[in-house]
Amino acid sequence: MQPRLKYWIFLLAIVNLIFGVIMAGVLGAWFNLAPEERAFVHSLADKILPFPVLGAFILVGAIGGLVSLLFKYYIIPTLQLAEETRLITRANAEHRITPRGARELVYLTEVINDSAEAYARLKTEVEEQIRAAHAELDEERNRLAALMSELPAGVLVCNSDGQILLYNAQAQKLLQGARGLADEQPHGLIGLGRSVFGLLDREPIVHGLKLLQAAREENRELPTSHFMTTLADGRCLRIAMAPVLGSRRERREISGFVLTLEDMSAQIEADTRRDMLIQALTEGIQGALEDIRRSITTILADPQLGPEQLEKNRATIDRASRELQVQLAEARRNYARHLQALSKVENVLAENLVQILRKNIDERFSIRVEGEAAPGLVLRLDSYSLVQAVSHLAALLKKQQNMGAFHIRIASAAPQRALMSIGWPQACLDHGFISDWVRAPLITDAQGKLLSFSELVARHGGEVQIEATEAHACHEVRIDLPVESTAEHPEQSLPESRPVYYEFDLFQQRGLEELGDQPLRRLTYVVFDTETTGLRPAEGDEIIQIGAVRVVNGRILTGETVDQLIDPCRSVPPESVEIHGIRPELLVGQPTIEQVLPHFRRFAEGAVLVAHNAAFDMRFLQLKERQSGVRFDNPVLDTLLLSSVVHPHQQGHSLDHIAKLLNLTIVGRHTALGDALVTAEVLLKLIPLLESQGIHTLKQALDASINSPFAKMAF
Repeated sequence: MQPRLKYWIFLLAIVNLIFGVIMAGVLGAWFNLAPEERAFVHSLADKILPFPVLGAFILVGAIGGLVSLLFKYYIIPTLQLAEETRLITRANAEHRITPRGARELVYLTEVINDSAEAYARLKTEVEEQIRAAHAELDEERNRLAALMSELPAGVLVCNSDGQILLYNAQAQKLLQGARGLADEQPHGLIGLGRSVFGLLDREPIVHGLKLLQAAREENRELPTSHFMTTLADGRCLRIAMAPVLGSRRERREISGFVLTLEDMSAQIEADTRRDMLIQALTEGIQGALEDIRRSITTILADPQLGPEQLEKNRATIDRASRELQVQLAEARRNYARHLQALSKVENVLAENLVQILRKNIDERFSIRVEGEAAPGLVLRLDSYSLVQAVSHLAALLKKQQNMGAFHIRIASAAPQRALMSIGWPQACLDHGFISDWVRAPLITDAQGKLLSFSELVARHGGEVQIEATEAHACHEVRIDLPVESTAEHPEQSLPESRPVYYEFDLFQQRGLEELGDQPLRRLTYVVFDTETTGLRPAEGDEIIQIGAVRVVNGRILTGETVDQLIDPCRSVPPESVEIHGIRPELLVGQPTIEQVLPHFRRFAEGAVLVAHNAAFDMRFLQLKERQSGVRFDNPVLDTLLLSSVVHPHQQGHSLDHIAKLLNLTIVGRHTALGDALVTAEVLLKLIPLLESQGIHTLKQALDASINSPFAKMAF
């Protein structure tokens, strides 16, 4: 009950009590008088009654004033003091209470503030001890993040219910690609706490879990399951599935599974091209060989064949042989492209490549190599095969020429090309010797086929040139090599910013309980905010920006956000631009609300929606249900209502006021994502305050919100 209502009830009770006592006294005396006494008193009534009535009003005024002073200086300050004390102990230890009310309450406030200082110091010491205790665990997590981020394959870790506990950047790239709302996403969104079944087919994963469970029940070694699956966009993934075992106490319990993902689309396409190449080559050769065989048979069968017929058959043989030559040349080019698609091409810094060559040749053959490379030049090639080929040349030079030194230089050439030169300025080698090395089979590819050095270079679209000073002598080999399109060496990311996302507390979320009975701390939230053309959704105002962030297990996932401008298909009033700063020209070409809402619905799937003054934002979404074909049936929490529940006696509940009360810094105010992030922080601060009032579950929070006086607001 609000203090104001209590005040009027209390005052009315005092008025009724005073007048009731006076009336009871008057009536009691009246009925105890004899008839002649009553007649006497009645004749004096106009002289007697005004004084008790006036006294009653004076008494009511005096007591009412005292009650007002009591509420102003004691009751309301005491209630506010209680709220702010709870705020200090539950949400904001740095908050200090402004003294107000009577002298005794001011003194009590000073004592509470002194206690808050001691509590803050104690809390800081405890937090430092906790940080020290968790330092080793954090280090292990950072190691895991570093390991996951460097893996070439995508990795997903899920609990036994299919909720994603960990994913790395490679998995995000494979399963989601671009993250903008305007981009079409044919499959689900990846994120902590989301179901893996929204990304991958359910049946193979469930089948793999059954195999793992059966092996566990039979006390057999848990197998690793492999299967192939196809994404909605047609890409084919090869997936390896391994179990995650529970704690020591339940060592044989399967608490989750690990999925490693590999995109096989390029491999499958290359194999298809190879099969088509073989089939086309077979069919083409078969026809040409039949023509050649038919003509030769005709010539051999009739030695007396006339000149005209003989010439005709010879022409047939010539034509068919030329067709064979063309087909074989085309087949060779196609097969080279096929092998190049399968080769392990990588980015390597030219300076590093020269350093590796120098070290390898010096250690193996004791040949001094003078090397230099253009700084910052990044090559794209099969560096292992190149090192082996050049090392083989060094071995030949050491064995046959007893050469003790040569040079290797790499420099930029044409756009996206580099020139590698290998020379021996102090010697003059036979041209045939170097030509044999260039053409000799030296390297085995992934399919076991021997390739020459020239063929290796040709795979990368380059060529080998032997520079000759005389007719049969040379002094240098020049090799044309490709350059990576980004000419800067990629920097190594720091462990703190490695793109690995994990939340292992989700291992404890067993079963699918009723959402209303879930504790507030364990729910998954999507906190969102909108910027609009105005404040009247029912009168044609439109959304021009939507921002959202996911909150899982009490963590704000800043890597899983929505920040999307929207074309309202109408003008934006200047007074609205002054508030949010979104100029109309920024909205031109942006997706419309019909394109954005389906993606936002998918982003919020399975989560509780949270907003500040949610009735306003939800009204905009509800008015677009028929137009977009999207209905938001998620539970909704409003931080404005929750604030009024935990702080019913505070002056205001605006986002700025609450943030200041909770010691939160607002960045990007009146931008959708900025306000959403602040609202998410407010939500996490309000949860312990709600728990202090016995509100622990979603259902309890919704029931408390309904009873808030602000719940009557409508738009």
